[in-house]
Amino acid sequence: MKLFIETVSDFVLNLIPFDGYKGMVVKQNKMNYLLKILVVVLLFTNTIVAQEITTATTSTNILQQEKPLVNQSKKLALLLPFNITKLQNDTVNTIADRLKKDKFLNMTLDFYSGAVMAIDSAKQLGISVDVSVFDSEENKNSSNVAKLIADNQLATFGAVIGPFYQANVEKTAEFLSANQVAVISPLSKELGKSYPNLFQTITSPNLIRSAIFDFMRSKKGNIIAVVDKKKVSVKKYILENQKDVRFAALDATGALNVLSLKGLLVKNKINYVVMETANTSMIKATMTALLSVQQWFNVQLVILETNETLNTDEIEFADLVKLKLMYPSMTRENSSTEAMLFEKNFKLINKVTPNSFAIRGFDVTFDALMRLSQPNGFMESANQVTEQVESKFDYFKNETGGFANKGWYILYYDADLTVKEAK
Repeated sequence: MKLFIETVSDFVLNLIPFDGYKGMVVKQNKMNYLLKILVVVLLFTNTIVAQEITTATTSTNILQQEKPLVNQSKKLALLLPFNITKLQNDTVNTIADRLKKDKFLNMTLDFYSGAVMAIDSAKQLGISVDVSVFDSEENKNSSNVAKLIADNQLATFGAVIGPFYQANVEKTAEFLSANQVAVISPLSKELGKSYPNLFQTITSPNLIRSAIFDFMRSKKGNIIAVVDKKKVSVKKYILENQKDVRFAALDATGALNVLSLKGLLVKNKINYVVMETANTSMIKATMTALLSVQQWFNVQLVILETNETLNTDEIEFADLVKLKLMYPSMTRENSSTEAMLFEKNFKLINKVTPNSFAIRGFDVTFDALMRLSQPNGFMESANQVTEQVESKFDYFKNETGGFANKGWYILYYDADLTVKEAK
């Protein structure tokens, strides 16, 4: 099923009541919910049609705008799991009911809303790209990609975004590898079979983890690890891959030996303390120890991945700021003019702040449009870097022959209570 890529905001705004600024705040979620219902209804009726669009750029892109060749037309396909047939055959739930409990459908619609924003934003340049959206009708074990490829001549396209599940995106890459059609995996963290035309946009956790150790070494830092005895895999990773890191000792009960930690600190260097624990007592002990020596030692607290315990009331945010909490991330905090404009326009159309899936839809789609706009197409632009609202796309050829993304950020809590990129 070929679907639409036109903005439906004007129609939606005529359907949704608006009571001024205060009413907008109260009804934000409701309006976004109604917009999703409208999109699904339009998908049901198959009134959605593809249109030719033009690509755009932002000042943060390294890719340069190129004048298109005469009559040059490049094609982008989005294979998204709307699963319309499944919805149509659901005799128990209404569309509204399904949206209330189907997280996968909501994720798809959020991603789609971001993709539409990318295409709408792209109308500022004069490079023609024919964009088509198809229902991949997928689940973890199956999809209709083989039929979509055959029926819609996707082998003639420059790039394909999707499907969502890794097994299905790999199958798509396999079908299109002979034609060198770039197949972009937008959301999957899994790594399976590799194909020379397959692009993994999600940066692997191992790459991100290695990146922060490389960063600390680039600053000639003294790296110390405080690792909970339950974090066996983390300790094993550090021992095997980061051999210069020294571990603070734990006592017989598994608690931090504070004297051991302090004894590993050195003067005239920045001391990075990598803390890996979900234990509140160990977190507090580590932070208290570091705060107590700040007048003599340059110390900075580091985590390797999201730690929910740090977001609880028991941990003082002010202390995390004092210790300049640093962490690696696939996405960044972006307060640039371009990012603020994206958020403003998204809220104007969708009546809700874009969530992570909507931003992902924008970033992946906009990056694909930028690469397709280059004279030699997507595949030949693989060695160039772009940055979008949240994500960086910095592809490299991996050992198995496909493309992986080494786009990451090293972030820290700054004294002005904002998150900044460490340089």
